[in-house]
Amino acid sequence: MSTVRRVFFYTVSLVTLGMFAAGVGILLRLCLDIIVRESTLTLAGRWSFDRGQLSLGLAMLIIGGVLWFLFWRAIQKQVSGNSAEIGSAIRKLYLNIILLVAAPIGLSGAAGFLDWIMAGVPLRGFPSGVLTVLIVAGGMWYYHWRVQEQEGQPSAAARTLRRWYVYGLSAFSLGALAMCLIQFLDAAIYHLPVWGHRSIGEFWDGGVQGPLVWILVGGSSWYFHWFRMARGDADSTLRQVYLYLLVITGSTIAGLAALITILFALFEMAFGGVVDIASTDFFFLSWTIPTMVVMAVIWVYHQRAVQEEVAQVQQQRLSARRVLHYLMSFLSLGALITGLILLIGILLDLWIRAASGPAVVTSQWWQSQLSLSLALILVGMPIWMYYWRGVLRLTDEGGVAERGARSRRVFLYVVLGIAMITLAADLVNIVYQLINGLLQGTFGVEVLRGAKWSLQTLVIPLPVLVYHWRILQQDRRSGAETVQLRKRVTMIADESAADVVSRIEARLNTRIRLLRQLGESPVPVLSDGEIDKLVSDIQTAPGDKIMLAITVGGIVVLPYEDK
Repeated sequence: MSTVRRVFFYTVSLVTLGMFAAGVGILLRLCLDIIVRESTLTLAGRWSFDRGQLSLGLAMLIIGGVLWFLFWRAIQKQVSGNSAEIGSAIRKLYLNIILLVAAPIGLSGAAGFLDWIMAGVPLRGFPSGVLTVLIVAGGMWYYHWRVQEQEGQPSAAARTLRRWYVYGLSAFSLGALAMCLIQFLDAAIYHLPVWGHRSIGEFWDGGVQGPLVWILVGGSSWYFHWFRMARGDADSTLRQVYLYLLVITGSTIAGLAALITILFALFEMAFGGVVDIASTDFFFLSWTIPTMVVMAVIWVYHQRAVQEEVAQVQQQRLSARRVLHYLMSFLSLGALITGLILLIGILLDLWIRAASGPAVVTSQWWQSQLSLSLALILVGMPIWMYYWRGVLRLTDEGGVAERGARSRRVFLYVVLGIAMITLAADLVNIVYQLINGLLQGTFGVEVLRGAKWSLQTLVIPLPVLVYHWRILQQDRRSGAETVQLRKRVTMIADESAADVVSRIEARLNTRIRLLRQLGESPVPVLSDGEIDKLVSDIQTAPGDKIMLAITVGGIVVLPYEDK
């Protein structure tokens, strides 16, 4: 089947499937309303509305169902026994789009129906709509999931698209599970006796029932996608992105935000003299503590998963880990610098107020600023030290290759750029205030007040600029920024070449494009010395395009260029 023909058939099939599903949903909801919810009088009063719904549902069911059946049957005939059609990117895109859309919709329907059951199964509140969504979306998902599982993933495109679905739903389910766990614990803490007497009914209706539903639904979905569908997929770039950049980074940022909120509020209360533990001022603990606990559990579990898989992960796939270290170093450094700038601002305010005269300060203007400053410093400093030590360790292990990594270059130049721009803006404002004060004859406290923000942001970025500039110069002297010809390596082999390919990739520090050879072509067993020689031949070969071919004597390096 040609590519244009595939696009046509799968597009029409997708549209008609949506039409068919909508028709089934309309008719099913109508039947459930008539059977369960409606009395005879209510039904008679709604007959005109139901008749219109019946007509629309039948029309979409008949037209959409017939067209989808015909097109899907034609597609299945072309696919039967044809591995090229089974593994085509268009077919797998079609199946995974349906799975990716149907799964969240079906989960929302399951949550709504389970919520109705937990509410005591009130017939007047029978959720015909959510039950219809659960049946239709769940049926669509299950049928296409079975089709995909029976076919397998015979191509690289098929495996990649499946991973997008698996890790997308894993992230969605884990996010729903974490958020609802936090809401559940928030409600539980909020209804503790220390805040005053609240009944069990208020506890159940005050935010527990809904989160508990999504804990069950989201937890089940995450368990299925993560422990079953994602099992054994350690050698996957998308898995590393999911683990490092979505889960570990996301949980770290959320947990630290909650910790900063706690420290800020506690410092502000301490400076203000709040001591009543039963005060409503402590209600922020009902969501910040659960957020920290839940995020810590998620972080610890996935960090252990990363450590268990690190030996199986190829060297070039660790870019997500590198990005995590530089991203968290950047965010924590920003928090630390912000805290120090606020602290310097307090000192400048004291100086300005003292220079302004013996005016009596009636309000503790410094409470919020000092509280936020201390919270940011206490959180930002240890986090920056932890991740920056990881950066230094990666640099020591990786040498010039690590110093030349793109994420490192981006980090250094972004930090230097922000520091330089900040310093330039500060100096412009300071010089402006000095000259303007001299010309206006108001040189004194007003100049100091006008240059306050520039002065407090001038002190900290300067050492940051010097420190990172020295690191950049060290990288340049080591040759990290020397432009090197990057080899694009392609290898024709069958699935048995995976081990040899991973060993070559680890030494080249680049990915090899693997073209699947039809038929069997046994890959010779290569020693470490032979792998090193092969890598050396690739690096010294002319040009930037290399083809690796399997022969009786081993693997041959063939440089080529496109015409």
